[in-house]
Amino acid sequence: MSRLNKLRTTATAAAATMALTLAACGGSSGTADDSRTLTFTMMVGEQTAIGELWAWWLDEIEDRTDGELTFDRFWDATLLKSSETMQGLNDGRADIGQVLPTVYAGQFPLTSVGELPFETSNAAAIAQTLGTMGRDEGSALAKEWAGHSLIPLAWSVGASSALATNEPIEKASDLKGMRLRANDRGSRVLESIGVNLINIELAEIYGSMERGLVDGIYGIPFSFSGPLKYPEVADYFTDLGLGVSTVNGLAINQDTWSTLTEEQQQVITEVSAGVPAKIAEIEQRWEEDSCAAVKEAGDSVFVLPEEESAKIEAAGKEKVFDAWEQEVEGGGNDAQGFYDEYRTALEVAVADHPTFQTGVQRCAEAG
Repeated sequence: MSRLNKLRTTATAAAATMALTLAACGGSSGTADDSRTLTFTMMVGEQTAIGELWAWWLDEIEDRTDGELTFDRFWDATLLKSSETMQGLNDGRADIGQVLPTVYAGQFPLTSVGELPFETSNAAAIAQTLGTMGRDEGSALAKEWAGHSLIPLAWSVGASSALATNEPIEKASDLKGMRLRANDRGSRVLESIGVNLINIELAEIYGSMERGLVDGIYGIPFSFSGPLKYPEVADYFTDLGLGVSTVNGLAINQDTWSTLTEEQQQVITEVSAGVPAKIAEIEQRWEEDSCAAVKEAGDSVFVLPEEESAKIEAAGKEKVFDAWEQEVEGGGNDAQGFYDEYRTALEVAVADHPTFQTGVQRCAEAG
């Protein structure tokens, strides 16, 4: 029996299973000094919900390895822009970073299943589902990332967006003709009711809204609204009920992963398994802060009635799903089979996070 097979037969915990499976890409046994400093890159700052999530992840790994693994941390795109992250991980400029599939159009169609509209707004459940599905290197999801020489370690799922506008949105027809900043797959459903979608980089959104170049901001988690000062340029924040805003993978290059010891890989895997619960904890706190900022500015929060949200779903969900299916099938994968697998795992994950509410829902209920 090979050394790798012996390791596989002794693995018992789910986290250990993931680490040993990923070790098929390589991995070394411990030596007298396996200390490593890895370079981490992120396109937003530590003082955001996603930044806090990954700061926790980095701290936990440093603590659990007793400093054997440490990280040089580059925030706010000071090392790599979002559009440079994937190449930077593969050419050695960075070791670990968050890859935004929305930036790499058409290259991660399986991953973007989490962005399909009207599936769920439960960000923690989606992060858990993708983690479960991508754990096995033989899975279609893992192979999609392997095609880019990457291994997804954990998932950051941007919680439900609050559409920020200067006009109230109380019914689906109010959206017709609006120019909205949005770039995720789920937002494409809005095109079917007459919305014009405009892709604008994060750093340019505030100014574009202030100058009237767009009529609204969509696709940014509500937890970002306060830190990014959107209450200064918008008067209404509306939960349309579409689902989460973005699905992103914290990734490492396959060759870099293979240079880590199996013990280091296992610690990373175990910490990554705790990310979904941490998302729920951190997002709620940041959403509450954004709610306070919105109310302090005298702005309004609103949840679109279910019957109005259903009109958007009826008008455009099938079209968005069909476009996603074509992308997946074009890559040689079974779209329906993958979707069914995703839905099965998602139902389990939603049950594991039963108290979830979107930030706008909680904010509206708080009065």
